[in-house]
Amino acid sequence: MNKSSFLDYYKTILEKVSFDQKLLEKEYKKAKQLLKVSEVRELDYWMHHKGLAHKLNPLSLDQNKNRIGDFH
Repeated sequence: MNKSSFLDYYKTILEKVSFDQKLLEKEYKKAKQLLKVSEVRELDYWMHHKGLAHKLNPLSLDQNKNRIGDFH
């Protein structure tokens, strides 16, 4: 699987679990561990653009506040 496939994979997963905050948070954390920093930034931007960032627990966002916060 090439590197962009993992990013695309997690985008798909995050969209599918976005109905449940706990699942969204769990999958988001897994994605952050697997993806490179640049890919996490792209994922954060995508989450904000899709309106999913606000569904994450603020404690999770604190770890990425510089990244997600930059897109407001």
